[in-house]
Amino acid sequence: MVGAKQLVGTIEEVKTHEPDPTRESEPDPWEEVHHQVGELGDRLKQTYRKAADETGPSEEEIRQAFATLAGAWEQISSSLSTVLEDPAVRRRLKLTAASLAEALGDTIGGVAREMQGDPEEE
Repeated sequence: MVGAKQLVGTIEEVKTHEPDPTRESEPDPWEEVHHQVGELGDRLKQTYRKAADETGPSEEEIRQAFATLAGAWEQISSSLSTVLEDPAVRRRLKLTAASLAEALGDTIGGVAREMQGDPEEE
């Protein structure tokens, strides 16, 4: 029979494994993105099929609408590409992005201060 003192001594000598194999691993955030995009695609397909039933537009009308959207997107992308070749537009875009980043930083900092009970002085 093993006594309590012997058992404690045995446990102290056991080394743990890193990471602990008995714990479930942390979920991979990219797996979640993959799952969410797949789910979104499935829902879009279901919505498309539902819209194409007898009460909605025909399947051909829906296809034409998607083709129109795709063509519009190509035009927008092409125009944006052309506009971004202009150095003045690129400078303005950089300034706008910097302002956006600063505003987001201020907002996040304000929320953090509020959560810590330290309101920002105005």
